[in-house]
Amino acid sequence: MGSEHVRASDADREKIVDRLKSAMNEGRLTLHEYDDRVQQVYNAKTYGELTPVLADLPAQRPTKPVRGESIPQWIIIMWIPWAAVNALCLVIYAATGAGYFWPFWVAVPWGFALLIPTAIGITTRPRGERK
Repeated sequence: MGSEHVRASDADREKIVDRLKSAMNEGRLTLHEYDDRVQQVYNAKTYGELTPVLADLPAQRPTKPVRGESIPQWIIIMWIPWAAVNALCLVIYAATGAGYFWPFWVAVPWGFALLIPTAIGITTRPRGERK
């Protein structure tokens, strides 16, 4: 008797849903196909019922760790304009003869405003995404 008659666990189903999500993100499945297959996965009771769901998809390749993965991409994107504008302010400050350090009023309030979502984004990530 093969493993196709063995009952699947919730963890097995979640792994298959993750593979389907990856296939959809790669453009291998449409949203409608993804939805249909997820319904099949959650209705399946045995491995034999789960196997056809992934039959036409390539085997999952291991992913290489991406540089800078410890900080979510949206946080980096959020801070780039802050850094660019403040660099420009410093150039203007230096070109106009220094004096009163007015770039402080651009950098500090905006920086504090960005710190709040940054701290929330880093501390609320799932444990598997933290380094």
